[in-house]
Amino acid sequence: MNNRRKEGAEMRRSALLQAARCVFAQRGFAETNVEDIAAKAGVAKGTVYLYFNSKEQIYLAAFLEDARHLNRLTRERMDAVQSWQDKLRAYIEVRMEYLESHQEFLRIYLAEIRSMMLRGARLCSEFVHVACESEMVLAQMFAAAIAKGEIRKVDPELAAVAVVDLTRGLMERRLLGWCASEAGCDVQFELDLLYHSLAPACQEPRPSGSPGQAC
Repeated sequence: MNNRRKEGAEMRRSALLQAARCVFAQRGFAETNVEDIAAKAGVAKGTVYLYFNSKEQIYLAAFLEDARHLNRLTRERMDAVQSWQDKLRAYIEVRMEYLESHQEFLRIYLAEIRSMMLRGARLCSEFVHVACESEMVLAQMFAAAIAKGEIRKVDPELAAVAVVDLTRGLMERRLLGWCASEAGCDVQFELDLLYHSLAPACQEPRPSGSPGQAC
């Protein structure tokens, strides 16, 4: 396949995934069929099967593409700063910002991925790797901060899981419309909570907000 044909195929696949995101977000996994995705993308049903073997494969491909993109953004923002506090802020802010522009992705996650995991559905190894990648990045950050004496001794992996779960919870509440505060205030609250809980006993946590900032 020459470069032009390859680029064309990648563009069609991307268009199908974008259509699938919209349909899955609106109707859920169970109520969506391949015909719905084809209609949304403006192609014949057979065209969809040129790229994907099943509805489940489309679903996981859409999730994996967005999850990989989110992980790349997170790494870039965390690598651009030095302190563990700023890296932690970058992690949380990237996700809150992503929520504002990729609500379909979050609706897919909330509606289907978690329920699939709870039901014990078999997920591909790549999905598991992508889902755990952000936890590994945070755990490495915490381990380095502990080694430098910048935070108290905690289990880095459990600390990472706590951050992931707390951030996800805030994202879910915003997506469901259960938060009256602004997104920046939610971020600041989580950061203040984590800074104080992780700081060494002999060290006062540094102020995390701008002077005079209030939510």
